[in-house]
Amino acid sequence: MEYNRIDVDSHLQEKPNLWTSRMSKEKWGDRIPQLREMPDGSEKWFVNEQPRSGPAICEGVMPDRETPPRRWEDVPSIIYEAEGRMSAMDQDHVDAQVFYPNITGTTGDAFFGQEPDFEAEACRAYNDYQTEEFINVNPERFCGLTSLPYGHGIARTVEEAKYGKNGGHKGVVMMSAPHQRGLPHFNDRYWDPLWKTCEELQIPVHFHGSGGAFGMWVEPVPGSSARRARALRGSAGFNLQAQFFSMMLFSGILDRYPKLDLVAAETGVGWVPYVLEACDYEWESCKLWEDGFARKPSDIFRTHCWVDFWYETVGLDYRHLIGINHIMWESDFPHPTNTWPDSDMYIERSLKGIPENEKRMLLVDNARQLYKL
Repeated sequence: MEYNRIDVDSHLQEKPNLWTSRMSKEKWGDRIPQLREMPDGSEKWFVNEQPRSGPAICEGVMPDRETPPRRWEDVPSIIYEAEGRMSAMDQDHVDAQVFYPNITGTTGDAFFGQEPDFEAEACRAYNDYQTEEFINVNPERFCGLTSLPYGHGIARTVEEAKYGKNGGHKGVVMMSAPHQRGLPHFNDRYWDPLWKTCEELQIPVHFHGSGGAFGMWVEPVPGSSARRARALRGSAGFNLQAQFFSMMLFSGILDRYPKLDLVAAETGVGWVPYVLEACDYEWESCKLWEDGFARKPSDIFRTHCWVDFWYETVGLDYRHLIGINHIMWESDFPHPTNTWPDSDMYIERSLKGIPENEKRMLLVDNARQLYKL
């Protein structure tokens, strides 16, 4: 297939029967993730009999690009049907999309903390959904990411990564701060079997937004409008990913696994120059090569780490400092900040003045290399 635009961060909306048709009713009963009608006539997703969200996270494709759907019948089929999805992609001149979850949690952690069997079965159902209803329909256009279970221990986590790869998935999505959920720290050797497996299978590890990390959030003033609150949270979230990548660059993981790739989605690229400059300064100041850290953090980043943009202009001025061959484009379809169906306009603005060969790298070639399309 000839690719001209690859979207490396979109979101796959789960259908109402995804889990009810794939998980054991006898074993789990009404705890299975499902849509339920509320007293006011709206519908909400329930996971383990606890409300989670409305029927879909897709404000960016609603008529006013603002109001979420109240019931499943209001959800546009372009976000959950393969043929409809390809039609929406064609409208935006997108040839392939990488899928992050919605109800499953953008970092794949919606079922964490449940019984290990429940978590594993729910993750498997979502992973099968991607394979059966999208990848098998058109593997050249749909790129799934495996949601990982954690409750049964690292062996089961690794098993699911392998299972996803066999199902045609292009990588895994995981937490950036597992220690905040009672799991071993990201830098703990506990995770080495997962890094080793992903390196051997040549599948990157993905972190969406903050990667589920908890941190300081500057909340809006009480009584602020929904628009103002959304704008603040959407722009403030990037600082957590900057903290995570600083920690990761000093972890030693990417020295032990020199062919492992890490991807930061929906964080933009403007934060990267500061992180690289600060980490390099501290590496030099603290003489970390004497502690076994032979490579500068910026060299590690430009070898192993991938980031993406969807509306930025200033950040791309530093594309060569970041590493132009490790920057990709996303649309965030169908979330509130997504650029569909006007991605042409946003891309033209972001890439104004950039040479054509570099535009090709940012929009196509880098993603083709990473995902082996």
